[in-house]
Amino acid sequence: MKYENGLFIFRRDLRLEDNKALIDAHKKCKNVHTIFVFTPEQISSTNDFKSNNAILFMLQSLKELETKISQKKGKLSLYYGKNSVVLREILEKNDIDCIFFNEDITPYAQTRDREIYDLCKRENIQYEVSQDYYLLHPLHFSEKTEKGEIYYKFTPFYEKTMKAKIEPVSQLSSFKFDIISGKSKYDTTLQKITTKYTKPNTKLNVEGGRINGKKILQNAVKKLKHYGKERDFLFIETSHLSAPIKFGCVSIREVYYHFVKAFGKNSEIVRQLMWREFYMLVLFHNPQVYKKSLNEKYDKIKWSSSNANFEAWKQGKTGYPVVDACMRQLNTTGYMHNRGRLIVASFLVKILHIDWRKGEKYFAQQLVDYDPASNNGNWQWISGSGANNQPYFRIFNPWLQSEQYDKQAIFIKKWVSELKNVDAKHIHKWYEHYKDYNVYVKPIVDYDSEKEKSLTMYKKIF
Repeated sequence: MKYENGLFIFRRDLRLEDNKALIDAHKKCKNVHTIFVFTPEQISSTNDFKSNNAILFMLQSLKELETKISQKKGKLSLYYGKNSVVLREILEKNDIDCIFFNEDITPYAQTRDREIYDLCKRENIQYEVSQDYYLLHPLHFSEKTEKGEIYYKFTPFYEKTMKAKIEPVSQLSSFKFDIISGKSKYDTTLQKITTKYTKPNTKLNVEGGRINGKKILQNAVKKLKHYGKERDFLFIETSHLSAPIKFGCVSIREVYYHFVKAFGKNSEIVRQLMWREFYMLVLFHNPQVYKKSLNEKYDKIKWSSSNANFEAWKQGKTGYPVVDACMRQLNTTGYMHNRGRLIVASFLVKILHIDWRKGEKYFAQQLVDYDPASNNGNWQWISGSGANNQPYFRIFNPWLQSEQYDKQAIFIKKWVSELKNVDAKHIHKWYEHYKDYNVYVKPIVDYDSEKEKSLTMYKKIF
């Protein structure tokens, strides 16, 4: 063996199977200790982007993982504190030869990992890093297209990924876990974290853990059989794989090969997986997008400061039935259909004229499947400021979207119960019929006039 004792840090890779760095640790170490560190900047109220729903899912996943490791005669040691401080104490009390973890590409993650690299160098400890969260490492693309440009258009990016060799799913026949020595002032438990840092939500759209993640993946073949034709219909159930993928309950390679086998490499569902890779690449090369528009020209836009309209949007009380149904689904379950995400984002940015960053942040606070790169990429796509952006003059008409993707108002009536006895045709033209009913709010703005204001607002920056 290369090392006597290895330390593996779990992050958003909450599984034993096909876990690149964990498998690497087992191949190179006689004993493997496992830890998970809850950090204040992620789960406490100091995190403005904190998602209670995402943390609940993560805790469910950690509980199952903790049990699995215990069954294999190991222990998942849990800590609360700053990463580098917790690790320093572990290294002082344990004879660790090498630290293993899977790398991430967000600015926060890269800063965190640099601190670990520095700590290892000071303590003369080795570290070995794997790429597990994505199908391809961003450096696979060598930053440039054939024309010498960074990939900002999806189609050439997609064409290159289709030619790339995707690593197979890794298998490990046995595990050799060990237990961290000594007590720590940073020790914690899942129960303590749950009690102190979360609020219960029994209506989450999906349950955490590897077992449920695999079940969702297996069921996805049936649900996605007609994905190309049905993917935009709001009333049709989606796979709900996004949260298990985000937290690594299933690996992205497992998902990829499962879909390739079921639907073919060139299928629409496999293509959708590549959008996740695309936005990862954009973020990797442009970490500033968390605060600025990718196309900085768009930061010259004078956004509306209407808090009343923003609150109406958040609460699902805009008087636009499809928008309100989607927002109420999000607020209740921590999930929203992808078509719904596009509709409500376009409405916030181009009809209410509110800064996309406010919507991005609210989604981050509510989504179970919050993924920084994809969330930012989609919001900037809608605003027109991002990679592969839609033209600023393309504005989703919520009345047409409603009729096209929920014709019988099945989805709308489920989430906007005030409209359960209203004819679907009236719902899709609520701006004409709200006076005929006294059950639901009237539209807070006029679509046609606000659309024209939006076009004028955008034209000023060109």
